[in-house]
Amino acid sequence: MLGTGTRKSTGTHGGRTAARRALRSVVGLAAVVPAALLAGAQPAAAHPPSGSVHVWASDVRVRNCQSTSCELATTERLTNVRVKAYCQIDAGERGRVTDGPYTNTYWVQIITPGRRLGWISAVYVSGGSNNGPVPGAPIDSPNDPTIDCEYI
Repeated sequence: MLGTGTRKSTGTHGGRTAARRALRSVVGLAAVVPAALLAGAQPAAAHPPSGSVHVWASDVRVRNCQSTSCELATTERLTNVRVKAYCQIDAGERGRVTDGPYTNTYWVQIITPGRRLGWISAVYVSGGSNNGPVPGAPIDSPNDPTIDCEYI
């Protein structure tokens, strides 16, 4: 008899098809979930650079934190170069750097030309004054919660 418009799957063939579909769904989900979890597990990025600063000195070292006692973030040294700046912070006396007539307690978080994130003393950045912030990077301070340096 020619069809009634419906077909009923019987036996194992219909069961295998459903099982294959379920397996494909599970395999697809298994591929997507780890990628989503890994994406969510990445550390939060610092806010986008808001400007740039000019490093006027030669052989400026880039540190992992706001002090000359901190480890180097890279072996790269900066000389007369403009770099992207994220923010700056007053590190107080523990962060004071003095070079000749210049002295400053501010540190600027930058991205080096070699794409490393780190800190340089504001004493080596053009445009600032002794013990003051430099133009070109937002200032992280308790008075402004919208600017938050990423501490590394």
